[in-house]
Amino acid sequence: MSTELKSGRYRIEKTLDEGGMGIVHCAFDTHLNCRVALKQIKPEHLHDPQFRRRLALEAHAAAAISHPGVARAQDFVDDGTEVFVVYEFVEGMNLRKRLGEHRFTTLEILDVGIKLADAMAAAHEQGFIHRDLKPENIMLTPRPEGPDRVKILDFGLAKRTGVVQLPPGATTAGVQGGSITGTGMVIIGTIDYMSPEQVRMEAADHRADLYALGLVLYEMATCTNPFRGGEPSSTIANILTREAPPLSELNPLSPPGLDHVVRKCLRKNRDERYQSAKELLVDLTSLRQEMTQPRPADPTPPEPEPPPPIPRRLALALFTLIQVGYLIMYGLGFYFLPENAHRLPMVIPGRFIPEIVAMTLIMLCGGATVRLYLLAAVGFDYEDLGRLFHRIFALVLVLDLAWAISPLLLFHKLGYIVLLGAPALAFLPFSQRTLVYIAYRRRGGRSSAAKAPSAAVSASGPNILPPSPPTGWQA
Repeated sequence: MSTELKSGRYRIEKTLDEGGMGIVHCAFDTHLNCRVALKQIKPEHLHDPQFRRRLALEAHAAAAISHPGVARAQDFVDDGTEVFVVYEFVEGMNLRKRLGEHRFTTLEILDVGIKLADAMAAAHEQGFIHRDLKPENIMLTPRPEGPDRVKILDFGLAKRTGVVQLPPGATTAGVQGGSITGTGMVIIGTIDYMSPEQVRMEAADHRADLYALGLVLYEMATCTNPFRGGEPSSTIANILTREAPPLSELNPLSPPGLDHVVRKCLRKNRDERYQSAKELLVDLTSLRQEMTQPRPADPTPPEPEPPPPIPRRLALALFTLIQVGYLIMYGLGFYFLPENAHRLPMVIPGRFIPEIVAMTLIMLCGGATVRLYLLAAVGFDYEDLGRLFHRIFALVLVLDLAWAISPLLLFHKLGYIVLLGAPALAFLPFSQRTLVYIAYRRRGGRSSAAKAPSAAVSASGPNILPPSPPTGWQA
């Protein structure tokens, strides 16, 4: 382990990264007994006032922004012999490395985007603009209990956009962290994530950060920077003129909502982008809520109805035949009741004979009327037959069960054979209901009504009968 101490306090352990401006070390703070990240200016730039000023501004911004999504500066040292800034140490790997190892899901993209937008909002409220947001400056720390922690590094003015005019015959060897354009101009920063106004060398505001954030989200969704060219000049031309392809072209699983948010961040005209990080945060949060809120459970699909035991036309024919049979029985009752009334005392007390005869005649009239209607309805295949039959079934059942004793009136003509008619007539009501169910389930004929069914009937749906007959319907 190295024993080198910086400022008599920070013991260097290993080098983490190296860039054009400085070197980042992992160090141990011997005063606070904790690990820190120490970023120092390279020796060759130690006496350059521009680099010293940039690092001081970076330290000031990183110390002033109090937000869990921003790596905070803890100390700044400039004693003439060395210049460095001390940051909290952030475990994990940067987003650039993670992109090379992991394909992000939409929910993971939204989670990172929400945390970045929230950190940006806090920074912008305090007047700081990052100006160089890119995957290399975003640290992800895995957590076993939930989504990754997200930290923005190098927040401040350390790599703010600037323009340097190269002297004649000069090369970019002496320009650190910059890219040369076709006109000999050097843009300090990372061109790939610059907004159109930055590459046009215009003053950049907080909306340049939102552009870069949209580009980061685009790359997380597609693993592609849509504007990166083979040379800096082609990249600049793409940033100024090319529109990013829809996310769905490169990632079919990406939802339209995310594409809308990202493309709004990437508008060429900054007045058409999100005007604040809070606006972007609201849209990202709403999109995540839409994707994570539980959807209503799909209703249990109804069990398929068993096929009818007989064809529909046969059911209609049998039902019609039964109605004709009933009418014949009612006719025989009218015909034989007067001459067989004196036989009723065999089963009924004699003093009730007149009342019984009168009630029987009324029953015959009511039953005949019902049968005539049902015969007409089924004969013309009217859909509302089923509804009516179920409404009056209780009354019809009383009539049918009472009429089941009518064969006794023919006892003196046919003898004991008529006793077979009683169980047959008692059985017929349930057979009829089953036949109507078969004939009119999930379909039907014309309506005998002069107008459309009432709202109460229509609200029940197209089925005129329950989906399956209750116990006792089947013959």
